[in-house]
Amino acid sequence: MNVLRHGLVFGLLAVCAFAGCANRPKGPVVARVGESVLTLDELYKSIPTEYSDFITREQIVNYVKQWVDNKILYYEAIRLKIDKEETIRDRLKRMKEDLLCAEMVSRNAVSPQEVKVPEEAIEAYYNDNKANFVREKNVAKYLQIVCDDINTAWKVRSLVTPDNFMSLAAQYSKVPPPDSKTISYVKLSDIPPEVAQEISTTRINGTTNVIKAGSSFCLVRVLDKQPKGTMCQLPEVRDDIANILAAKMQNAALERLISSLRTKMIVEAHLDLITEQRKTSPEGASQKGPAAPADSSHKESQE
Repeated sequence: MNVLRHGLVFGLLAVCAFAGCANRPKGPVVARVGESVLTLDELYKSIPTEYSDFITREQIVNYVKQWVDNKILYYEAIRLKIDKEETIRDRLKRMKEDLLCAEMVSRNAVSPQEVKVPEEAIEAYYNDNKANFVREKNVAKYLQIVCDDINTAWKVRSLVTPDNFMSLAAQYSKVPPPDSKTISYVKLSDIPPEVAQEISTTRINGTTNVIKAGSSFCLVRVLDKQPKGTMCQLPEVRDDIANILAAKMQNAALERLISSLRTKMIVEAHLDLITEQRKTSPEGASQKGPAAPADSSHKESQE
């Protein structure tokens, strides 16, 4: 995970730094290759805010070295006129088109957080797709009281009743109790094993004995349990459904944008000209690929 994260940091740094060359900020020069200059201000400003707290000096130094190496290779490619080669020009053109298309999508897209999915749409999607929302693991819904010492935990256990669990939790638990009306199911595999074991053997609406969990002591009230293979309830999958519908709304908005732009341009697509292209492998297996040349040596006899 760290390797992946560090690689992402370098990638973001590279994109930001190269993109900022047009309006380079002033500051001490960290590196220079030919006419290209990387300043200290530009380097620091290229670090995304979300990475600034954990990126190390070594990572930044390695990025600068990478910047120098890339510039050296870039200038040598220019000297050799590789950028003038037809295949490279075509690739650069496609990269430019892809970049501009992605930027158009980005500028016209609404972030998932800003998309307001109506509650009735979420409920309708859930009702139409219930069969797809099946629990893959055993789950439980529960409340707990967490204490620092075993004596307090046993004292609370002696006082607890079905009606006063929440009030005792508010008084004694070092972990604030959640709203029992909005509490969600949790996979037993995501719960500490010693707690999950007690929940598994405790009846619904029952309260466990004191459980030692790490350095703390807790007692759990089991509100509900559902086995693997049962259907998820709407609150369990509401966020997932909202994300699915938000993505669909974003795609629909993009389609509307493209449709509106299509009316302003000359667009042709002769899809009937496209046929499935196949060639025969040496082993005789039929595979998709470019058609073989129309040569008599490739024709099959038809009797």
